[in-house]
Amino acid sequence: MEIEDARAQVVLPHRHRPLRIAPARTRPMAHPLNVVAEPVLAAGIDAAPLSPGTVLRLGRRMILLSALSQNIGTGLMFGSFGTLVVDIERKMEVERGLSTAGAALVILTIGAIAPFLGVLMRKFGLRALMMTGALLCGSGYLAAALATNIVALLLAYALLVGPGIAMLGIAVPTSLVANWFVLGRGKAIGIVNMPIAVALVPPVTAALLPWLGLSGVYLVLAGTSVLLIPGLFWVIDHPERIGLKPHGEAPEATFDAAAKPIGAGALIRTGDYWLLGLAAAILGGGGATLATHIMPMAIGEGTAPALAALLISVLGASGVAGSLLYGMLADKIGGGRALALNAAIQAVLWCVLLVPMAFPLRLLLAALIGINAGGMMSTLGTAMSQRFGTAALGSALGLWSLMNLPFTVGMPPFAGALYARSGGYGIAFQVQITLFLVAAALATLAARRAAQSGLISSPASG
Repeated sequence: MEIEDARAQVVLPHRHRPLRIAPARTRPMAHPLNVVAEPVLAAGIDAAPLSPGTVLRLGRRMILLSALSQNIGTGLMFGSFGTLVVDIERKMEVERGLSTAGAALVILTIGAIAPFLGVLMRKFGLRALMMTGALLCGSGYLAAALATNIVALLLAYALLVGPGIAMLGIAVPTSLVANWFVLGRGKAIGIVNMPIAVALVPPVTAALLPWLGLSGVYLVLAGTSVLLIPGLFWVIDHPERIGLKPHGEAPEATFDAAAKPIGAGALIRTGDYWLLGLAAAILGGGGATLATHIMPMAIGEGTAPALAALLISVLGASGVAGSLLYGMLADKIGGGRALALNAAIQAVLWCVLLVPMAFPLRLLLAALIGINAGGMMSTLGTAMSQRFGTAALGSALGLWSLMNLPFTVGMPPFAGALYARSGGYGIAFQVQITLFLVAAALATLAARRAAQSGLISSPASG
């Protein structure tokens, strides 16, 4: 890629020489963190030609940083909390209802902040939000380590950790990689949303607790969150900021920095948004339901508790593979179609779940369901970026987090109520199977409508 004679100069303080980039592709940076950090980041491409290989190399860096952000944000919190509950009860001298309230407060806080993430991304930039999120998480875990009563602990989760995760998790890192990739976007989103930390953090936390105690573990969580901040200085919100195009974008495509993305109000008034959002929320609620009830169901069938707990581990670990596999599938057939296929497969697998079987087969079934449950965010992120554009993806996923909240919070206790009333999981699972079929129909309709109206890119291009 040649650079025209008319060039803008950005001074690199640490190298004392200018990086020359085409001014027509330079986006203004509204936040001071962006102004300070952009020259440092650009140094990574100053020594190499601005070529398609450069954007792919930098795009892979964005995938790595986004995956770290997602896993440190959501993974540390939701991977560690369950192992800390008993120690919280001992130290704070409270019962189970209060000791587990921190997770609920985090979920509620994320739901309250998420609808505004699109606006925050446009105003402050992705890098600034991610760095702020890491700082808030680190501060929250530090406050938790110093807390001497349950009120202080819950406030740390609600006012610091929850907002921090909202800025570090799902919407912001997914938007970042969507900005960098057209070709292979689904795969990139799938890698970012692989729940690696959720699978690894519980055993690590359990091993550290006897040595460090509750406060010591919280300090480790705080340090891990803060250590992410230097790496986030290398985040570049969009390749156009440094004179590049997203990987796989057509050469004739142009980027208008002043173009206004689809706002939250317009999304809410769009039928396709509700079709995709409700379909994904049903899948999210189903995943939360099974994670809650698969162990008690297995124990009720006569499985030893230690073996039954293995089902939850397999369910979570298989989601790592599912996120990547469904991201790649979304690249091939489109995000909406992949979401519909996911829902249909889960309906079939949950039918099998109702059949009594030996524990090894139950374990295999949990792995298959986990693969599909783990692939939901990959398909949703790809589908929404294809339908509404990458500039609106932050708003779309942020609003969806609020839409998803009643399903993930409400469906597990609803299934529990049906179990208590009927004496078994048959009716509860049949209801969920029906909802999966509804989700498949909603996603299919959204994909068909978008394709007919020409509102999505071809699957081959992401």
